[in-house]
Amino acid sequence: MRSQHKSNPNNRAIFGIFLIVFGCLLVLKNLDFIPYDLRHVIFSWPMLLFGLGALFFFGKDDKTTGIVLMAVGGVFLMPIVFDWSFNWRGLFWPVMLIVIGVVVIRKRNECDVSKRSAVGSDSDYIDELNIFGGGEKVINTKNFRGGKVTCIFGGTELNLTNADLAEGTNIIDVFTMFGGCVLVVPSDWEVKVEVSAILGGVSDKRIPTTNYIVEPKKELIIKGFVALGGCEIKSYK
Repeated sequence: MRSQHKSNPNNRAIFGIFLIVFGCLLVLKNLDFIPYDLRHVIFSWPMLLFGLGALFFFGKDDKTTGIVLMAVGGVFLMPIVFDWSFNWRGLFWPVMLIVIGVVVIRKRNECDVSKRSAVGSDSDYIDELNIFGGGEKVINTKNFRGGKVTCIFGGTELNLTNADLAEGTNIIDVFTMFGGCVLVVPSDWEVKVEVSAILGGVSDKRIPTTNYIVEPKKELIIKGFVALGGCEIKSYK
């Protein structure tokens, strides 16, 4: 029996809504119901980011993905809407730095709250932050409860082969932008992957085995957001 890999139904709904809305806009455009002056606004890449952000914001419990996409799309949408003449493309990296800073602070605060609200010691959690760097780490705790992994212009590999899960549902929240992370999990863990990717990839390379029994009442959920980067989940026999 292989660890379950269930797709989050919300992700399918969000993608379906996006396709329906975009298709309706194309129909209105081809029927000339959309004024010509609005076409370059509606069918621009900043509007695409803003629209995706709005769908993620209202369709998912974790609002970080939606906030990031709406912030980036909104900043670059304003010069198009108001026809600003200055070189607004020079704002790209300053805006990205601001967004990254907000995300890092938000993720840190969420991690602190989760630690205070759950039973267990700090060593049972991970809080990995890699910016313009990376590394490898082996986790040996026998009461692993999840945590946060943030990689921006960097990467990390976390090896959980020698760790044991705590009872209940344990969550690893992944956020990668212009970077990536590798999570090595034991083959006998009950693992669900619910990571959304935009201009990035999520690869589940766990090796299927048939000679183990999944422990009841213990599961690991890997969720989060990948943009212009990657997330790989794998296991060793």
